Amino acid sequence: MTRHNRKSYARALAAGVSALLAVTAPGFAQDALPGEGQTLQPARPNWDSFWFGQKIVDLGLEELGYEVKNPMTLGSSAIFTSIARNDIQYSVDTILPNHSAFYEETKDDVMPVGPIMDPGTVQGYMVDKKTAEEYDIRYLEDLKDPEIAALFDQDGDGKADMVGPSVGWTGSSAVAMKHMADLGLEDTVRVVQGEYTALAADAVGRYSSGDPIFLYTWYPNPTTMKLKPGEDLVWLELKDVSLPDDQMKKYQPLADVDGCRSNPCDVGWLPTVYYIAVNKEWAAENPAALEFFNQIEMTLVDRAEQNVKMLNGEGREEDIARHAEEWIAAHREEFDTWLAAARAAAE
Repeated sequence: MTRHNRKSYARALAAGVSALLAVTAPGFAQDALPGEGQTLQPARPNWDSFWFGQKIVDLGLEELGYEVKNPMTLGSSAIFTSIARNDIQYSVDTILPNHSAFYEETKDDVMPVGPIMDPGTVQGYMVDKKTAEEYDIRYLEDLKDPEIAALFDQDGDGKADMVGPSVGWTGSSAVAMKHMADLGLEDTVRVVQGEYTALAADAVGRYSSGDPIFLYTWYPNPTTMKLKPGEDLVWLELKDVSLPDDQMKKYQPLADVDGCRSNPCDVGWLPTVYYIAVNKEWAAENPAALEFFNQIEMTLVDRAEQNVKMLNGEGREEDIARHAEEWIAAHREEFDTWLAAARAAAE
């Protein structure tokens, strides 16, 4: 039975249980609070493109009776080590394959639950469309040409300066560095690593000034919502896809990628899938929360639509909370089946 079918079955079962409880013991389903008396500390990463999803999960756990503290905002490595210590119980915005190294390092204490969003995002390399069209840049390997690379030089060393993954993003950093080495780009491309959000914002500013830009990125995020694939940015394809062995076995070109000249498109990266990282010991003691994590699902469209709202000035904490509440209201019937399944798992 596929995960989708298992979820459908579980939801139907939960709905039936909920209806039965409503008939045999009026008010019981509403009053059954498996999380009552427990306080939870979640965490979220230091980029805000899926804080919306975190808030939706937090609100669901509150409906199950848990007291949920405001999430701590941390780097990815700190999130996983904190979950392993049970200082934090869960975090929604964790990504495979990008966070596989963090999961491996904490596998005795931390597990992925879900996925909550599959597919998650398309990731890869992008350059501004104007420069790509003027110089016929289509492939990452085109940057082996020193004259092409120099177009993206910011510090005068003749190399292309590419905004890379944050230093702490070990999984995505490993893939980017493997591409540079395997494709012979180390002499012409410098991967600039630091705080990704700041580096990407700088790239947006340089683009606004008419400068060429070159970056690792994904869609959707604040950068690719401001600078749209196909309009402002284009994807670089890879002639020779090179990935770690475990990822290469799963790799396939992606169909219908906006901003790519080929269909399907060899972006050279696996699309991301989003999971909830959970402390194993805590999960074993909280079957209701674990089942809720297993049940809840969102879509890439949900995320993209909310990111647009943030870009239009609705990026404050209270805005994100309102977006989450509105999403729950629009999916209330389905949300209730997830909660019913969670309550049933606690019995």
